Amino acid sequence: MMVDWSDDRVAALSDQDLRNLKVNAERKSVAGVVAQCQAEMEKRDAAKQGKAAKPRTEIKEFEHAMSAHLAAVGKQMAEKYDLSEETAKARSTGVKGFRSHKLLDAKGYAKLGGHQRDGTVAVDRYISYRRGNDIVSLGVWLSKDAPIEDHEFHVGAPTEMIEGGKTFAEVRPGITEKDPQQYRRIRAFKDLSSAAAAFDAALAKITV
Repeated sequence: MMVDWSDDRVAALSDQDLRNLKVNAERKSVAGVVAQCQAEMEKRDAAKQGKAAKPRTEIKEFEHAMSAHLAAVGKQMAEKYDLSEETAKARSTGVKGFRSHKLLDAKGYAKLGGHQRDGTVAVDRYISYRRGNDIVSLGVWLSKDAPIEDHEFHVGAPTEMIEGGKTFAEVRPGITEKDPQQYRRIRAFKDLSSAAAAFDAALAKITV
């Protein structure tokens, strides 16, 4: 004889226990309990689908698209230059505590910048390459609460590797630099193609 199962009692079961109860009820031909289990399963499936289908915000859609575009530039550059971590390490002997940069994140997109991570800005995604103490980067930047059309593409590099570069404070006023580098400069662009060209030129110099 089966226990008297209320709807609340069924709802309190784990997914595995719910499946077990349904199988047991079917085996004993207890149609009411089978129907309760089926209804609860459908309810949980709908809730899971609702969470999965939650739409991205406009800024998240923009961030995702830009991360893909930056990654595409990175992959093109990796075909043109030797940006492997192995070569970076080999050409950086003698640099204390050297840590090579992965060009992209683990999923093959642009990396998440520290200023977005801590909520200082809305979007901070970038790709980068390090050799010795020098770092060359290309990223997209959108200030907090700014409209999406105000985004910029920032190319960072040592002073001698970038033309028209400005200090971090000049390009990103009011923002504290995460890893200050005295001779690093940044140049801002409104279009990705121009920024990519400047990134390419800087990579040509750092990989010599």
